[in-house]
Amino acid sequence: MARDLLLEIGTEELPWGAVRDGRRQLAANASSMLEKERLRRGDIAVYSTPRRLALVVTGLEERQEDMAAEVRGPSREAAYDAEGRPTRAAEGFARSRGLKVEDLEVRGTEKGDFVFATVREEGRPAREVLPGLLEALVRSLSFRKSMRWGSGEFRFARPVRWIVALYGDEVVPFTLDGLEAGRTSRGHRFLSPGDVEVTDPRAYLGELRASFVLADEEVRRQAVIAGIEEAVSGRGLRAVPGGDTLDEVIDLVEYPHVIMGSYDARFLELPREVLETAMQEHQRYFPVEDARGGLAAAFLVVHNGDPAQEEVIRRGNERVLRARLEDASFFYREDLSVSLEDRMGQLQAVVWQARLGSMYEKSQRLRELCGGICAMAHLSPEVEEASVRAALLCKSDLVTSMVSEFPSLQGVMGRIYALAGGENEDTARAIEEHYRPRFSGDAPPSTVPGTVLSLAEKADNLAGCFGAGLAPTGSEDPYALRRQAQAVMTILAGARMHLDFTAVVGEAATRLGFSDPGGVAEEVAEFSRQRWRQALISEGFDYDLVAAVMPLAARDPYDARRRLEAMRDARARGLLQKAYTGFERCYNLSRKAGEVALDEALLAEEAERNLYSRLVWAQQPLRDHLDADEYDAALGVLLEMAPDVDRFFETIFVMGDDERLRDNRLALLSMVASLFLEFADFTQIVTE
Repeated sequence: MARDLLLEIGTEELPWGAVRDGRRQLAANASSMLEKERLRRGDIAVYSTPRRLALVVTGLEERQEDMAAEVRGPSREAAYDAEGRPTRAAEGFARSRGLKVEDLEVRGTEKGDFVFATVREEGRPAREVLPGLLEALVRSLSFRKSMRWGSGEFRFARPVRWIVALYGDEVVPFTLDGLEAGRTSRGHRFLSPGDVEVTDPRAYLGELRASFVLADEEVRRQAVIAGIEEAVSGRGLRAVPGGDTLDEVIDLVEYPHVIMGSYDARFLELPREVLETAMQEHQRYFPVEDARGGLAAAFLVVHNGDPAQEEVIRRGNERVLRARLEDASFFYREDLSVSLEDRMGQLQAVVWQARLGSMYEKSQRLRELCGGICAMAHLSPEVEEASVRAALLCKSDLVTSMVSEFPSLQGVMGRIYALAGGENEDTARAIEEHYRPRFSGDAPPSTVPGTVLSLAEKADNLAGCFGAGLAPTGSEDPYALRRQAQAVMTILAGARMHLDFTAVVGEAATRLGFSDPGGVAEEVAEFSRQRWRQALISEGFDYDLVAAVMPLAARDPYDARRRLEAMRDARARGLLQKAYTGFERCYNLSRKAGEVALDEALLAEEAERNLYSRLVWAQQPLRDHLDADEYDAALGVLLEMAPDVDRFFETIFVMGDDERLRDNRLALLSMVASLFLEFADFTQIVTE
């Protein structure tokens, strides 16, 4: 028969990140451990609150599955003598497997005849396996920050105070660092009358709920959402979505209640970003909007206390937020008294990286890089003026009081203070956007000056770190270079901007004073290509088509992306195979061509004259379409050559006896193959 299994690890209040990581590990580790122990099961469910991580396994069999494994031993020659008698090698092998030598079998393999032993192991009862397995499962959980407590050596995110381990209605006995597993859990710290005696894994959620604990994460989420809707109902207000705020608060409470608080309307004079950051990031509150979409002087707090004390809880949270906003208001007024340009001198004391100078020096390099990027990409004087000005000012907000208090507002406050200081909208927006994308999935810069400055920032970061020997190793990437390399390729691929990013990195490396800027640029280019290659394959592009455009990737990501899309679409229509077949036949023979130039007078056959005519005709349209970013049309030019290539091979014997004709035809095929290679590296394409 099968029973359900429950494991609950009771702790002091866990941080949100530890709850999230613990849930993920508990499910994955339990699945692999049960499989390794040959314990068949049903579903695995993981539950959590700030004070517990719990696992419920349904339908766990009462015995391990029996195991039969074949083990190869010594060769036949080593196991038996010339008369067929077992040697000491055979006897020792049998004894090591708990068998008699007569139980061994001789079987043929690719490497010859060997003796085999069939080892059978009878499954043990689950009651015998589970104590060690559950202890190992708890010990397998790891966290970014762990701690020891008391005199023990066991580490966990927070001190473990109780353990519940039940198989059906029976306790699974084991001890963890002196703490014995049992059936006694604990309810809500303030609302529960006492301990909770869990009778059975199936009753676990209900018995905790009766003690004011919602252990199911999704149930808590729905309770919070319902509480928010109830709090704003009938008031013409709505809660502002807050990124990770909802995910965080549901793992910070066991029995959530939502109440609305308020703050002085004079604080609405602060920038909205400041108010939202103070509420969401620092206090895990939900800001509130009015019907017009403006912030209201109110907030929502999800609390874990006694609903009967709602008014006390409200006043306490209002007092905390008022102090936070008073500070923000003071910082804002003080920051506005000094312009971003006047703060630039303070950046000389802000070190970016010990070997790479100060933020002041960095801003000077960014100014020069922006000018270089605008020249390379043939951008307008207005774009250059805005991006160069933004480059000078983009780091100045780092020395403001507001960013010191709210670091996540770097760039945002730069935009706000730039506008307050009289800078134009393009310059101010570029200051904010030069950090984008900040994380995977974040939006790229939306303006051209912002794009230019973002590229300059990332080129300087990549060149500096690679040139200083700070390239990522293994899982270590303290400067987020992998993300920045991927961001560069993504930005350029979508920005409709032709830019040789390798050249930009080379210029950045030169300005940083490295002795081999070209080498640094090529190292960064290869690093960026590999990051983009994986991203494109993950996006759904065929790996061979990605490989075909990779040589272009670091030189012009936008161009490479559009060529890739054209080939993908042609493959979907069944046309790419036709183009590839023609290329392959030309390319394979063209490798035998020497340095002989094509002589048009030697094109004796109609098929070769037609192919040459098509080649001459195709060259300029292909290049014109590529110059005009008309990639489907450019690929279409190559597709139109396919019939002439087919007729050539149907009627012409290339490798004939006449050496002059043979070399001339090989030269023709080499020219055709070279034209295909102008579009992409067709040698990488895999036939369908």
